[in-house]
Amino acid sequence: MKLFELVRALGGRLEGDGATDILDVQLDSRCAREGVLFSALPGTKADGARFAIDATQRGAAAVLVPRAFDFSVGVPLWTHPDARRVTGLAAALVHGEPVREQRVIGVTGTNGKSTVAHLVGQLLTHVGHRPGVIGTVEYKLWNAPARPSTHTTPDAPELNRLARANRELGGDSFALEVSSHALDQERLAGFPLDVAIFTNLGRDHLDYHSDLEAYARAKERIFEHLKAGGAALINADDVGAERMRRAAERNGARVFTYGTRSNADLSATLEVVGPSGTTLFLDGMGIPRTGYFLPLTGRHNVENALAALAAVLFLGASPATAVAGLASLTAPRGRLEPVDTGARGFQVFVDYAHTPDALERVLSTLREFLLRPAERRVASGRLICVFGCGGNRDREKRAPMGRAVARQADLCVVTSDNPRDEDPRAIIEDILPGLEHGRAAVEIEPDRRKAIARALASARAGDIVLIAGKGHETWQQVRDTRLSFEDPLVVQEELR
Repeated sequence: MKLFELVRALGGRLEGDGATDILDVQLDSRCAREGVLFSALPGTKADGARFAIDATQRGAAAVLVPRAFDFSVGVPLWTHPDARRVTGLAAALVHGEPVREQRVIGVTGTNGKSTVAHLVGQLLTHVGHRPGVIGTVEYKLWNAPARPSTHTTPDAPELNRLARANRELGGDSFALEVSSHALDQERLAGFPLDVAIFTNLGRDHLDYHSDLEAYARAKERIFEHLKAGGAALINADDVGAERMRRAAERNGARVFTYGTRSNADLSATLEVVGPSGTTLFLDGMGIPRTGYFLPLTGRHNVENALAALAAVLFLGASPATAVAGLASLTAPRGRLEPVDTGARGFQVFVDYAHTPDALERVLSTLREFLLRPAERRVASGRLICVFGCGGNRDREKRAPMGRAVARQADLCVVTSDNPRDEDPRAIIEDILPGLEHGRAAVEIEPDRRKAIARALASARAGDIVLIAGKGHETWQQVRDTRLSFEDPLVVQEELR
């Protein structure tokens, strides 16, 4: 596509040769090459303007900026005051608007994004679609091997490259996690959605957003990216439901609700929750009230499955076909993932829970497993939790995470998560006030491997051990180094 065609379509001021061919858009100067439009945007750590010369030396054909430079880059310069949004729109045009011919489902919320996107992908496949799935755990395009993700939501140019590749591989649909960072940074520009799912609103990422209000406003922005006639699917049980419904309606969305505690367009009544799954009754969106077994456990995972089911129903799947797909659903890696303990008599689970609400939900689910079926009141064993908090992140959620564990666990081993540049013991000191009032006995072990070993050594027959915070991650970030570390693998090594 010619540069002047982009400028004509999206506006702004062009200096230089508009006949230049643009084949791709990049935000990283190290990826610049012939035919690339380098978008020099201000970032949280550095201004892209600093790297404009580097990009042109690597072959960039043109540079897009939000304001004029006071130096020459030696190639055509496109100035646009809304350069961040225009970056995504330009990438979409350059790559032939790859989502125009695909059905796109975006998922936002504090917790559950990975699971919902993963389940949407499975249900889409079951009803005959050919989806790609993009999220925190991995990037998986249709008919292609999965690869580890680099971001929960890639930048706008990368999203369009992935969508184009998915289309070229025969894909016809796309499910993706949409983080609050992505919404704030316009990563969905040029990437319109057929369905926007809201899971819940808790506390997270306040190291980036100024406060909870700013965080919530960022989440609302997902509805700005809906196509005409698109659907907003909202968790009716969440405290943020009404706010999100109003935001969706302001943007002209068709609003549907799902839930397990409220009257909703698609609802589930839980009967039995166990380690192998949940027995429930479904009702709504063309599904008559019927009993089903869902091979996912916990109320939060029932909500996640309802969101995925509502999405494929809105896209036109028959209720009977869509519901039949529930029987084969599996959770993504690191989400209440069981670890084999042999004949030891206790259970171990690994989960990504790293917010107060997520910890509360997962621990509450596991506590239900401990109740004797005959009495449903007396625990058959103890609930042991190993967890920490990430460094260089929102300090104010550390004590609330401690409180969530203190309310639910019998024994807590406080340890390191990804300490990054912070002293692990200083992070633990921020957690401890939340553990002062609750049922949990508290032990401190900053070394995560030793903490896991301590919890396993304490476990007796009938107990449940939760290793929380890192889930699918295969590394631990200590300062500038990523050390190899996988919670499930460490559990197995320590058990041996």
